[in-house]
Amino acid sequence: MIGFYEQKAAYSKQIRLLMVTGLLLILAFYIFSLTGLFGFGTDPEERHFLPLILLIYLAAMWSFFGMRFLISSDSVVAIFPPFRYSIPFSEISSVEFTEEFPWYMGWGVRIWGRRLIFAGKHAKAVAIRKEKGFFRTVILVSENPDEFKKRVEMALK
Repeated sequence: MIGFYEQKAAYSKQIRLLMVTGLLLILAFYIFSLTGLFGFGTDPEERHFLPLILLIYLAAMWSFFGMRFLISSDSVVAIFPPFRYSIPFSEISSVEFTEEFPWYMGWGVRIWGRRLIFAGKHAKAVAIRKEKGFFRTVILVSENPDEFKKRVEMALK
C-alpha cells in the first residue's frame, strides 16, 4: 500500500521531555553500572539487566515517535509501529473534529469503549466514525487536524 498523503502524530512538549528524560536516566544507570559509580554494577546480573531495559525503552520510543497517519487510494491507515490499523473508505460514515478523550487517558494507542485512540498529545483530533466493526470511532491526533480532515473528506468523494 502506498499512501498518497501522510501526516505524523502531534506530540506535546511534556511527552517529549518525559521520554528523553527516561532515556537519559536509563543511560546514566547503565554508565554507572559499567563504571561502578555509586555502587552500581557490583552485581553481575545487574549489568545484563540494564541493556535489556535500554533496548525495550528504545523500541517503545521508536514505536511511539513513529506514529503516523496515511490516506491511501482506498483507506485511512493509522500506524503505530509495528502495528497498523486500516479503515476502508467504504466503512466511514463521518469525519469530524473532537477533543472528547480526557487527559488521564494517556498517550499512544488507547482503547476506550468502542473507540480506538492514537494520541501523542491531548488536543484537537480527527474522529472517524464507522458503521461496522468493533471500533466505531477512531480518533487520530495529527500534526494538522484541519488539513488531515480535509484530505480524508476529499478522498471520500
